Amino acid sequence: MKVGLKITILAILPILLTALIAFGVGLYQKGILETFFGHEIEAQAQNEARKIAQAVYLMCRSAQESVQKTVDTNLRVAGDILARAGKVSLGRDSLRWEARNQFTGEVTDVFLPPMLVGGQWLGKNDDAALPSPVVDAIRDLVGGTATVFQRMNDAGDMLRVATNVEDSDGRRAIGTYVPSVNPDGTANPVVEALLRGEPFSGRAYVVNDWYLTAYRPIFDDGGSRVIGALYVGVKQENIESLRQGIMDMVVGKTGYVYVLGGKGEQQGRYIISQNGERDGENLWASQDSDGRPFIQSIIGKALSLPLYQREDNVPVTFERYPWKNPGDIEPRYKAVAIAYFAPWDWVIGAGYYESDLRESQERMVEALRDMGRWLGGSALIMMLLSIPAGYLVARSISLRVDSILNSVTDVLIAVDARDRVLLLSQAAEEFLGISLKKARFRPVQKVVVDPALRRRLLAALEQKEGGARFDVELPGTGGAAGRILEGRTSLVRRQGGAAVGTIIIMHDVTSERRIDRMKSEFISTAAHELRTPLSSIVGYSELLLSQSGHFGEEERKSLDYINRKAWSLSKIVDELLDVSRIESGHALPLEKTPCDLNALLRQAVDAAGKLTDRHRIELQVPKESALLAVDVGKIEQVLENILGNAVKFSPRGGVIRVTGHEEADEYRICVEDEGIGMTPEQVGKVFDKFYRADTSNTAVEGTGLGMSIVRHIVDAHGGHVEIESRMGRGTRVLVGLPKTA
Repeated sequence: MKVGLKITILAILPILLTALIAFGVGLYQKGILETFFGHEIEAQAQNEARKIAQAVYLMCRSAQESVQKTVDTNLRVAGDILARAGKVSLGRDSLRWEARNQFTGEVTDVFLPPMLVGGQWLGKNDDAALPSPVVDAIRDLVGGTATVFQRMNDAGDMLRVATNVEDSDGRRAIGTYVPSVNPDGTANPVVEALLRGEPFSGRAYVVNDWYLTAYRPIFDDGGSRVIGALYVGVKQENIESLRQGIMDMVVGKTGYVYVLGGKGEQQGRYIISQNGERDGENLWASQDSDGRPFIQSIIGKALSLPLYQREDNVPVTFERYPWKNPGDIEPRYKAVAIAYFAPWDWVIGAGYYESDLRESQERMVEALRDMGRWLGGSALIMMLLSIPAGYLVARSISLRVDSILNSVTDVLIAVDARDRVLLLSQAAEEFLGISLKKARFRPVQKVVVDPALRRRLLAALEQKEGGARFDVELPGTGGAAGRILEGRTSLVRRQGGAAVGTIIIMHDVTSERRIDRMKSEFISTAAHELRTPLSSIVGYSELLLSQSGHFGEEERKSLDYINRKAWSLSKIVDELLDVSRIESGHALPLEKTPCDLNALLRQAVDAAGKLTDRHRIELQVPKESALLAVDVGKIEQVLENILGNAVKFSPRGGVIRVTGHEEADEYRICVEDEGIGMTPEQVGKVFDKFYRADTSNTAVEGTGLGMSIVRHIVDAHGGHVEIESRMGRGTRVLVGLPKTA
């Protein structure tokens, strides 16, 4: 695969993947959102039904408190009317009554004395069209219903002897009585309170329906025995505003609120039905589509709810059941929020069909589908646009990369972290004799045929922590001369720093090395040839200087100049011979002897001080000796070169600070000047042969070999040399010599 095609694919692939991932995530999220919003809609519907059930409960409580206060007030008014009518007493005769139990309808004949009010008998009027004393006066003044009861027996059964409460035939319900014991065997709370001589206020069953009532006992003349009771009340279902408010409530789309009786005679009966159409119908035995008595379950759950505390929310529970209305093809599930208003024994239901939620869910699903279609369309457009756009961008990049690779004349090999070939320059393909197509993803050791080159490459690649430099000499073939390659490696890292590959560059340095070899041979030959005549010049000049009495002042100065320059030239020849020896691969010969480096530093500073009168050389070394095994002559040469440079490259003079001291494992020398300094680029080249940092200043003498020889001498001793410099701020040279070598 060509680089251009690979770059094209790499340019287009992220866009395609982004579009596909966006589309896939959109589809995945669509399903999640459908489920989530479906649950949310159901939860909202349940929450709405719960709030409606709680609202109806609070409406009932408010109505109950308001009406009960009215009834209690009416009872006080009724008491005043009864008191104004006269004292209540019992006559001496006996009257026969057919007493009918208001719960069971059972009739019992009883004989009771007539009840008198103000000495007048209340009569036995059951005709609603005819007036009855006391009770009608109460009704006309406060409204509602009123009754005067007479105690029937010791048990406390209370007989209606005067009332405007009507029975099912529309007649006054005289002769009906409230038994002291309910049909279920429990004590009747109204009679129980009256017999204790206490009033009763609350909901009670009256003749054939439930009323909000208030009772007070009527005592005999002695005030110790209850002989009857006075009653006022309002029919519970006649609270029209409450009934209408409940029937007007809508739950969801088609749901409604209804009220069932919870206990006793009204258990399971509709108290308030939808639109009032089924009021009074008994649903206790009703079953849902699965044959389950769901009304019994609803009432059972309602009766098990905790009592409402004002500081808490109204307790609500839920029932879910399948129900099939006439005309429905199949049952639909219905959910009901249930609350129980205990003071009236009302089971409040706020129900709705779950199918009503589908419209909202379908609208939501359709919106999500639209979103999915938009995402899909956007992804498709992105993919269609990415291909030409990616191609154009990648083509531009690939043309540049191909141009760079084709223009590289060096052998360039790029490998991955597992040393497999990724790229080859055109020169590398020609050099290795293999195309990139065949070499790609093959281990580099399989691609490089020459054993020597393969060994050097693998050794360089093993140095993963940094770049490596290496030389390799390849033998010639077919009578051709051999070749010398200089190589270097560079790690390729991710942004986080992890290595992902290596770039290898090899350059043919055969010609350069041949020229270097010729130069070294010439230097060596020239140095040897110059050494003999220089020795003669030095010797004869010194001989003539020793006979200076035969010469005039000008002749002596000339001889002295000849001698100094001869010694300088001799020193240069020695340096050239050292360089020649080093380049030929021979180690510098060292003659190590124990030497006090502190004393050696003092001698070097004294000698350097005689060379200048513009500099002040400050030396700081310990007084005690610092013995190290070194080649004294070579170390003197090192110090002479470093101090000489400090003097030469501080043309304005200044202070040169020299320190020497022992550390744990080495002796450290530091020479610091205030001279012209160097740039970082110059510092990097200062140890190269024939390099001079300040070539513009021709007044500064030197060959550019001094620091190169310094490094080789220090390296030969197993030490190290470092240079720190800032342009215009001076230079500091640090030399470390090991204590053991």
